[in-house]
Amino acid sequence: MKNEFESKIITLKNNKKIIIREAQINDAEELLNCIKKYISDSKYIPKFKQEIKLTIEQERNWIQSFLNATNSILLIAELDGEIIGNIDLTGSQRKMMEHTAVIGMGMLNEWQNLGLGTALLNEIINWAKLNSILELIWLQVYTENSLGLGLYRKMGFVESGIIKNFFKRDGIYSDNLTMFMNL
Repeated sequence: MKNEFESKIITLKNNKKIIIREAQINDAEELLNCIKKYISDSKYIPKFKQEIKLTIEQERNWIQSFLNATNSILLIAELDGEIIGNIDLTGSQRKMMEHTAVIGMGMLNEWQNLGLGTALLNEIINWAKLNSILELIWLQVYTENSLGLGLYRKMGFVESGIIKNFFKRDGIYSDNLTMFMNL
């Protein structure tokens, strides 16, 4: 059985109060728009905006997959009803790896460096620790993403390994670091 997520109100460094809650089907269109916006603005998400070809119906199905999975959750951060970021914890559906889940996170540029990433990670880690299936969570990060690396280290993630030249944008290569946390 999936453990419930209780919505939280968090005060960021700019004194704005945001809500972190589990994504619902009716968030699909706004969440998709938010993701498209932060991906096009980000140097550290390995996807181009034009690669996001999901329809709103496919986004609804994606959200539903999190609602159905006992080892996965999709959280959104919102301010005054507007989605400003999200974090997902995608548990493996393979039996031998169902105790593991990978984290993906993104937020609009104007909400970076205000404590939102810390708040989202805190909520996902706390939820994962209460989950009876999960034992290990992991993520991947560009090695030059110093803000991300600092956050993940602060939260207790441990470096596992680097794949050199994993990402390539405009002819420039970047290394991929995998980090993990045992729950």
